[in-house]
Amino acid sequence: MKNTLNDNELQILLRADDKKALEEVYLSYKQEFLNYAKRYDIDATDVLDIYQDAIIAMHQNFVTSQLELQTSSIKTYLFGIGKNKLFKKLKQKQRVIRVEVENNDYTEIKIEQDLPTENQLALAKKLRELSETCKTILNLYYYRNLTIEDIVDLT
Repeated sequence: MKNTLNDNELQILLRADDKKALEEVYLSYKQEFLNYAKRYDIDATDVLDIYQDAIIAMHQNFVTSQLELQTSSIKTYLFGIGKNKLFKKLKQKQRVIRVEVENNDYTEIKIEQDLPTENQLALAKKLRELSETCKTILNLYYYRNLTIEDIVDLT
């Protein structure tokens, strides 16, 4: 449904507590929000309640706080409130959010087992053969990021 008033005019009317403007916003974005919420596993009546709560919260922000949207539209602001309420509902139900992938163009990557390579095995063998002093110096240099001068001062 297309708004007959532009976003700025609607904001002015909403700040003035105009019920017709609120009704227009409610009706304009209701179906779109309900469709948006279908991607989440929430009952349709709960989604409608969330939408109504989001409308009320948006209305209160416009009337009491005299909200002025500078960088976003009323729809974006309303959907942001609604999305947060949807996530809150999901968290209350302790459900996992279902993520839908919009783009199916992906490359399958074969993941190999994390077995050490021959070089890694040889390195591990040589490291085990090092003296404790050498191990300490390597530890200070690589893990504690000390300079050679600092290591000389410590040893």
